[in-house]
Amino acid sequence: MVRARAWTGFEAVALQEAMRRSVRDFAGLLGVETTTVNNWRAGLSNVTPRSSTQSILDTTFAQRATPDDRERFERIVAEGESAWRIRNRGGPQQDSSPNGLKSADDDRVELLTVLNRVQKLSRSVDTDVVDQMHSSTLGVIEGYETAEPTDLVPSLRKQRAWLESLIDECGDPFQRIRLFEIAGQTSCLLGYIAASCGSFAVARAYCLESYQLSCYATDPVLMAWARAMQSFCEYYAGCYPEALRFAEAGVAAAAGGPQSVRLIVNGVARAKGKLGDAEGVRRAVDEAYQLQSRSDEGTAQRSSISLDGYSSAQLAGNAATAYLSLAMPDEVERYGRFALREMPAEQSPWGWALVQLDMARAHVMSADGDFDAAVTIMGEILDQTNGPFMTPVRCRAMEFVDDADARWGQLPQLREIRAQVVGRTEAGRAS
Repeated sequence: MVRARAWTGFEAVALQEAMRRSVRDFAGLLGVETTTVNNWRAGLSNVTPRSSTQSILDTTFAQRATPDDRERFERIVAEGESAWRIRNRGGPQQDSSPNGLKSADDDRVELLTVLNRVQKLSRSVDTDVVDQMHSSTLGVIEGYETAEPTDLVPSLRKQRAWLESLIDECGDPFQRIRLFEIAGQTSCLLGYIAASCGSFAVARAYCLESYQLSCYATDPVLMAWARAMQSFCEYYAGCYPEALRFAEAGVAAAAGGPQSVRLIVNGVARAKGKLGDAEGVRRAVDEAYQLQSRSDEGTAQRSSISLDGYSSAQLAGNAATAYLSLAMPDEVERYGRFALREMPAEQSPWGWALVQLDMARAHVMSADGDFDAAVTIMGEILDQTNGPFMTPVRCRAMEFVDDADARWGQLPQLREIRAQVVGRTEAGRAS
């Protein structure tokens, strides 16, 4: 259960009592100081918990409170703050007027409490601001193939911080859902870039945040997208069982939707390839092709992280990578040729480079290994791409030179390729 508005101190206290926790126990559960809980009990609706605590309260309410706890919570909130004050003063409040009526001061306190709640409920964000931020974020996602990822980070971080304050301020439940969606997309982009730079701890945190926000937005496409990013992160961190686990969870969330093909081939098939499951790779690749044949998304060339689906070129490229992990060079070349036919270098320079890297390694591992063809492909990659190497390209380029050295020895051409790969990797780390 996800709440659609910010918590007040009174509601936080109502949750404490509904869960039948002492001040100390409740503070420990939330990870806050006991003085914080006492401040809520003193200020009630005149106090608003901090933004970081709001998320903790949401999670506690949704995941730690039992159905009975939530029922008690709703009852306490419905009874109101005045009833709570009376109950927690040890008995009925003594009337201060000779007629047994509440004092005017009590009325003023209650009036201010109600008006404060009304004001919070009525706060919203300018619709144009939300629309333009959403459009801008989608533009980053769709234009990612030709962007320099590290150049995007400052503006994305600034946007994510602003979204946090907008979520805290907004009382409109429908706008909050849209803000959760945009925040989830922004965090996912930051996580993807962090993983591409090799900062896996930061990437994991952003991707986890993105998944939680997608749950608040109740958006299955965004949930599946976040799971795909988590799988990507674990794959390049070398945690292949975790990469598979996240991918399979994403397939379940996608439920045949636009992220399904990506999750099956980029997530499941590639992870199973690294785990040596040849039959699992074959089934996953076949399933991805069958699923794509029932949709119209295969022909369009799009960003590799698009929310709209996966192209046939991207499907083939990932199938090649999965078979490369199984040391099946003929399958790598077959799927690699499919991918390159529909993946122009100018439209998707890094996607093209990754497929070419797989093709070069296939020449190394084939029985009649072709040194000249492999080195020629590597030269094309180095000549036709610009900028530093991110994690996916760096990993595969280093795997190529290591495998080539092992097969043919440290020849001058391979030493030159290694030097260029190291140089462009260091440039990426420096940026």
